[in-house]
Formats: sequence, structure tokens, C-alpha cells
Amino acid sequence: MVPRYKRNLVIFLSLIVIGLIVFSIIFYRDPQRSIPTENGIIISPADGRVISIDVVRGGEIPFTIKNGEIIYLPELEGLIEGNFTMVSIFMGVLDVHVNRAPISGQVIDIIYIEGSHFPAFGDVITENERNIIVIDGEIRTVTVQIAGTVARRIDCYVHQGQSLDVGDKIGMIKLGSQVVVLYPSDSSTRINIGEKVKAGETIIAEI
Repeated sequence: MVPRYKRNLVIFLSLIVIGLIVFSIIFYRDPQRSIPTENGIIISPADGRVISIDVVRGGEIPFTIKNGEIIYLPELEGLIEGNFTMVSIFMGVLDVHVNRAPISGQVIDIIYIEGSHFPAFGDVITENERNIIVIDGEIRTVTVQIAGTVARRIDCYVHQGQSLDVGDKIGMIKLGSQVVVLYPSDSSTRINIGEKVKAGETIIAEI
């Protein structure tokens, strides 16, 4: 007869394995999305919750202001002109983590930057590991994939010069993380802080 403690250990280990399998299925899911067909729209590049909407001012070194503090964004130097709206989206562990193109256009630049792994629900665009994807279409958009505390890998599916349709898959970030999208501020933003958005489906702005 198998000792009780061994039976309990087997049950415990089995539950862990089942839990990991279920978690992997949930995390790596890639559901089909109904891509909007309207002209002149910008769609969300990520699933998650909008945690901030800011203005980035172009110039010699682009910058934004948060809580009265100037935050410089030197990696955007030469990529933006004038004012750009910056929408930050936090992806929780249970959100779909596949990222999608916010507009149709051509990938003109991809910039990978090593960095820290602070919690991704904060202002980490200047601190954490990140990957910047610049797409030129009717307008220019800049999408930034940002790794979080648990996330240690950013997958980029696209390459410089590649043509994309709005909603095409551009990458994936493992576990909790953040995606930031920037677009010209003369576009009309349609979402608010705190709203849940879906990659490839939610219209975040009109050009």
C-alpha cells in the first residue's frame, strides 16, 4: 500500500503540472480578431488596460511631462516631429500577449534597447528592456514593446522594410508587460485612461 504522504505528494505534483499546462494554454493563446475596416483609424497594438495618455513633444530630444517632471526620450530622436500622443497599455499575465500593427504601412526602423525589468505597470519606457517598431503609412506610428519584472523575452515578428496591414502580428512579450504606441497628436483619441482594449480590434484614435 502506498504511504499517504507519497499519495499526497503525487497529487500535489500532478496539480502543479496541470496548472502549468493550463497557464501555458491561456498565456500563449492567439485568438482571431475582427480587424476594423474603416479608413483613417489607429487600432490598439495590445490587449490590456490603458494606464496613461500623455503628449510627447518633438525637438532635439523628445520629452514628455509626468507629474510635473520632464522625462526625456532620446531613443525617439529623429523618429518624431511635432507633438505625438503616447498611449501606454499594461498587459496583465492573463491578457493575450500577441502585439499587432496599429496602422497599415511599412516598417522603417526597429530599435532594440537593453534595460532593467521593473514592474511594467509603472512609467518604465526609459528604464526597461524594450523594442521600438516604427511604421510609416498614412501617418507615422511608433510602437514600443516593454518587458516587465517577470517578462524576460521580447519577440519581434517583423523586419525593417516589411509591409504590414493594420492588425498584422508584429510580436509578443512574455508574461506581464507594457506596450506603448505613439501617433501624431492631431489625431483624435477615442479611448480613456482605465479602459480595457484589445489588440487588432479596439480603435484608439482617428487620423
